[in-house]
Amino acid sequence: MAEFSDTGKIMIISSDGHATARMEDYTDYLDPAFRDEFRDFLVEYRKVGSHTFDEPALRARLDPYIVEEWVEQMIRPGRTEGNWNPERRLKELEREGVVAEVLFPDFGLPFELYSPTLAAQLGYGARTQAQIDAGDRAYNRWLADFCSTAPDRFAGMASISFNDVEAAIREIHQIKDAGLRGVTMPMFDEKLPLYAEDFDPIWSAIAELGLVLNTHVAISSTSNRWVGTNAKPPHPACLSPLFRSVVVFYVQQIVDHLIWGGVLERHPDLRVVFTEQGSAWFASKMTEMDYSYNGSYLRRDIREAIKHEPSEYFQRQCWIGSSLLSRAEVGYRHSIGLDKMMVGVDYPHHEGTWTGGTINYLQATFGPNNVPETEARIMLGQTAAQVFGFDVAALAPVVERVGPAPEEILTPPTEDLFPRGDVNKPLSGATIF
Repeated sequence: MAEFSDTGKIMIISSDGHATARMEDYTDYLDPAFRDEFRDFLVEYRKVGSHTFDEPALRARLDPYIVEEWVEQMIRPGRTEGNWNPERRLKELEREGVVAEVLFPDFGLPFELYSPTLAAQLGYGARTQAQIDAGDRAYNRWLADFCSTAPDRFAGMASISFNDVEAAIREIHQIKDAGLRGVTMPMFDEKLPLYAEDFDPIWSAIAELGLVLNTHVAISSTSNRWVGTNAKPPHPACLSPLFRSVVVFYVQQIVDHLIWGGVLERHPDLRVVFTEQGSAWFASKMTEMDYSYNGSYLRRDIREAIKHEPSEYFQRQCWIGSSLLSRAEVGYRHSIGLDKMMVGVDYPHHEGTWTGGTINYLQATFGPNNVPETEARIMLGQTAAQVFGFDVAALAPVVERVGPAPEEILTPPTEDLFPRGDVNKPLSGATIF
């Protein structure tokens, strides 16, 4: 029987959550020049639009009975309303034992009609660049208001296009002043990759302002290539794994661009988080990159630009938002980096921990691995507090009120609590859509 200390409840900070407004609520946050155009868009959105967690989007990728369970357990009771309502959000977090959360944008920004998987199925194209930029500014204003309702408990990640470097830097300063704590890396054109020196002023601004550069699957990418296709797959369900393989490849390639592209060398104070893209692959990736640097036939004069082993840059500047981590990943935590991994619960997405319960999810992943309490506390909240600047003292009363006791999470379960989904994901796998 494991022994548990008497240091109190466990602090759980989710490194991965999503918040967006109800579409019509963006109107007042948009620049006035875009409001008439947006009102026209709303007419179509009210007919066919949906968020990622809405029933139409879920039916494009899940079995009907799972969709019905989600509607019954989450949508009808109003549990997904925390996506735009901060008071409801805190209520939902607390019932799951979570005290604070990092908030990302989601599909459902201004001028976005469909979730990505549904858009791929329907062959729906992207927004114009002007709509993207105006939508980002509106979203950031809305998110700052959302986070201001509980600034000790929400860390907002801004949505910013880097298409116009000077405009991006102005927006970075504005979101800092508004109280947001990081920037979500966007998608890049392959003709101008993120390691191009054109973007150095952006990395400098983020680092100098003490913001976090965060990457997230299906939002951040080394390519803005559209993933839709005109070819008909053998079955509609095949689109989801085809879509997944593309977005995972391009988001995981970001670490190559940051290290081999010299971004982390040129910007040693830039802090980067890799969220919801799996975590086990970092261990083999760093081993592979270090071997390329030290033991392969790679030219030795690469050291003129890349002055340290790749793993040194990772240790110095990078962390992992291990959203929906698997039982296998928890068992591999020391190889991945115990002090690098941060748990995420992915509210309000279906693949998150919500329908089965966050405490059950954590027990299903931490319990079988006999994780010591000190290590669990690091992964569940302490690292996230350090990286994103949460005030642990301010959170302490909430932890003692809603946090789980150590034995609720660290005692091995007596049954398989999550027969489907990420708990049983293979070690090498990224997030399952």
